[in-house]
Amino acid sequence: MSLNNYKYTATDKVGQQVSGTHKAQTRDQVAEYLQSQGYFVVSITQDLNATFEKLGDIQIGGIPLKDKLVLIKQLSAMMGAGLPVLQSLDILQKQMSNKSIQEQLLLAKNAVEGGSSLSVAFRKNTELFSEVQLNLLSAGEKSGNMVEVIRQIGVDMEKSYQLRSKIRSAMIYPAIIFIAIIVVVAVLIVYMIPAVEQLYRDFNAADQIPDITKFLITFSGFLSSPVGLIIVALIVAGGIITFRSFKATENGRMILARLYLKMPVFGSLIQNIQLAEFGRLLAMLMQSGVPIMEALRIVALALSNPVYTQAVMDTIPEVSKGTPLAIPLAKSGIFPLLYVRMIATAEQTGNLDKILADLGKFYEAEVNEITDNLTKLMEPLILLVVGAIVMFLAVAVYLPIYQIGNVIS
Repeated sequence: MSLNNYKYTATDKVGQQVSGTHKAQTRDQVAEYLQSQGYFVVSITQDLNATFEKLGDIQIGGIPLKDKLVLIKQLSAMMGAGLPVLQSLDILQKQMSNKSIQEQLLLAKNAVEGGSSLSVAFRKNTELFSEVQLNLLSAGEKSGNMVEVIRQIGVDMEKSYQLRSKIRSAMIYPAIIFIAIIVVVAVLIVYMIPAVEQLYRDFNAADQIPDITKFLITFSGFLSSPVGLIIVALIVAGGIITFRSFKATENGRMILARLYLKMPVFGSLIQNIQLAEFGRLLAMLMQSGVPIMEALRIVALALSNPVYTQAVMDTIPEVSKGTPLAIPLAKSGIFPLLYVRMIATAEQTGNLDKILADLGKFYEAEVNEITDNLTKLMEPLILLVVGAIVMFLAVAVYLPIYQIGNVIS
């Protein structure tokens, strides 16, 4: 999707040679541009210096959600003020600080100039929006309500950003605690344990060291040797590769997704996030005029947990036969009874989109409550882990010190 800088040499209609640079994705696009300007192509080469300069702008993990949020809010404000789509894209392309967004907006603007709709331009030329958001844009274009749809996308993006920020902030405290524990454990293993061993050796009582301390002495010696460090590095690397390979398989993703749902604290958080997203996104799509079959497919792919993705995908064949949505949702076993009953009532009253929106808001409130208290909810687990580590180290380090008196006597 990124643009490259190309140097070109061409001749005009009178045979005069011209040269310059042009940004495009491929050489063919540069050739088409030159031909449209009435030039005859002589040579086109990629500007490698510009390519190497761009390496520093590569963003690992994609475009930050915060930058996307700024983009969609500004686009909403401009179009809400009555600015045409092309002018809005042109202004945004020039003023966005993120170079990757600038390039993708330039591609989208060129596509719109070529006759594409905004949703098609974003779908083909950018990675700025999700499938749900692109379908909402398309529905907004068809209904003539694009400004309101863009505003809704901005609101939805802001909720996602706030949720991520809350979870990230809540994880800072546990992260600091565990980093401190790792540092303390490392100091004890590297310095304290060898000192205890040497003390027993000085009294010719190395055979009387407690078993738990002997284990740490062996472990300390293993980590202190180059071979031990290499083995540990290989085990860690092998574990990471194995985990990623397992996660890349369909079966692996499903197993991990089920395990995540059973985790203390986080399992409940993940479930509530999925329920909130299902209600909110399906309501948005239905209110925008997207057919229920297509809306279910889009929402299923947008859900982050594969267990819920599969459950929603399984509803599509049954709903296509005329079965009420509540029935396959109930069969899945992962949607709460209250959730299913409210959807069943909504289908009977013909008020499904409104009830789904209300369910989305209810579970959003649940998610906010959990994230606001995430640190407090994690405290028992943190105390349990820290307590176990401290107890193990206390016994391993201080037990031989207490016993040294018997050795001396």
